Amino acid sequence: MLTHLDVHNYTLVDTLNLELHQGLTTLTGETGAGKSLLLDAIGLAIGNRSRGDAILDPENNAEVCATFDISANASAQQWLSTQSIDNTDDECLLKRIITPSGRSRCFINGRTVTLSQLQSLGHMLVSIYGQHEHQALLSNKTQRNLLDYYSANLHTKQNKSTQSAYPLEHVSASYKEWRNTVNAIETLKKQSDALTAQYELLSYQVEELNQLALGSDEVKTLEKQQKEVSQAQASKDFCLQAIHCTQESDENIQGLLFRTLDALNKTGIHSGPIEEATELLKTALINTEEATRTLESWLESGTGEELNLEAIEARLSEIYTIARKHKVSPNELHTHHQALITALEKLTPSDESLSALEAKLAEIELTYHTHAKALSKVRRHAANKLSKAINKQLHALSMANANFEIALSEKTEPNQYGNESIQFLISTIPGKEPGLISKIASGGELSRISLAIQVEAASSQTVPSLVFDEVDAGIGGSTGNIVGKLLRELGSGTQVLCVTHLAQVASKAHNHLKVSKTTSKRSIRSTIDSLKGQAIVEEVARMLGGPEGTNTSIEHAKEMLLAD
Repeated sequence: MLTHLDVHNYTLVDTLNLELHQGLTTLTGETGAGKSLLLDAIGLAIGNRSRGDAILDPENNAEVCATFDISANASAQQWLSTQSIDNTDDECLLKRIITPSGRSRCFINGRTVTLSQLQSLGHMLVSIYGQHEHQALLSNKTQRNLLDYYSANLHTKQNKSTQSAYPLEHVSASYKEWRNTVNAIETLKKQSDALTAQYELLSYQVEELNQLALGSDEVKTLEKQQKEVSQAQASKDFCLQAIHCTQESDENIQGLLFRTLDALNKTGIHSGPIEEATELLKTALINTEEATRTLESWLESGTGEELNLEAIEARLSEIYTIARKHKVSPNELHTHHQALITALEKLTPSDESLSALEAKLAEIELTYHTHAKALSKVRRHAANKLSKAINKQLHALSMANANFEIALSEKTEPNQYGNESIQFLISTIPGKEPGLISKIASGGELSRISLAIQVEAASSQTVPSLVFDEVDAGIGGSTGNIVGKLLRELGSGTQVLCVTHLAQVASKAHNHLKVSKTTSKRSIRSTIDSLKGQAIVEEVARMLGGPEGTNTSIEHAKEMLLAD
């Protein structure tokens, strides 16, 4: 339990040094005095969110130290042992330092720890029920957590000897494995679809290149042949042009030579230069005729015609087109073809992995449903027990016609929280079917319902310190007296701290703390004092609302304090 609380430079407190005791401790004071600062400080010590603006003097750090007696808290002792944190005197000191920038440092028994570690241990030491629990009660998540909290504590008590885990742990683990496997199957199916598409594309590409049947050096050979054939064709054309010039054109060489010789013959001179020129022209004619015959003989031999230029160019055109389609150069196409064949051989689609995962999923689902059924059984038992206990409390809280139920609706698909959704239902009119609390309960009824649930949930837990922040809001009169009795009864087995505005509740306390506020020109400060004897009487009298310090209110307060 919480034995000591030291607070420095936090909210409205310069310095607070407070001893706390077993039983029900109430915290009272005027509105605005800062009654919730004690709860805030405890919350800060166990890892709740910190705020830099909550520091009183912004030039200095805020500091909260909470000391707990854990001699009877086996869970806390075991946790400290697993974390290798010294615990030799059955006391545990949680310390939190907040800087003006909002950063914090956490300590357990003088050792620096993470915020997560502080929270883990803090939840074993204190449970805080704040003012906002009423509205939070309307959410399905809160209702599920409350039932599981109650159910888990009940399960732990019933299985103390076997120390079996609450089934929700197994359900959550099985669901996580199920979800991971479902995701793996979906991913594999997407990959399989992509693989099939890639396989089909590669098959088409390989078949296209198979049809092309390109040789390893075929492109180079064809391009060489194309060049040779093109050159041969050009040579043939030039030869034909030469033959045309020697004997076929109107002004062919042979014809010109004949006409020149004829002209020289007509001179009648057959000696001297004329005869010499005539002989030279005759030789030229003979050479021209021989040259023409040589060219004709070369043309007739068919040099270069054994290769079909049109066929070569058609083949190259086909190769070039496919190379562009595959985005490689023509000379790389043969190597590309071989690479595609290799890739295709490695890419044969297989359903073996998918079948194995689906078989694994079926096994996981069986395991999940086994754990989920066990959880459902434990929950239904706990829901029935908790409903009866809450109805008993509600009847005591002047809701005689209330009928509280916890409905568990089955789900089909695996869920990390089990096979059912959980809803808290209530009826406040005899014979009427219970409905959603949010639609049926009024503000005052919601406060009482919340109080009944919190008291029952708290009574089932093993956490040694319970903190309530104005759980009696919206309650008064004789019902307030019952609330006080409930909290005192709860405090008989554990430590209960309760901020209250009801004299009926304060009068039932084993210990009484009062928050006072002092105001000066420059500041506002809060102090907390432990009341004894007459001081308690006077505070209860003040809370009753009568004229302060009058005999009537004092006597009424005494009667309330002596009533039980």
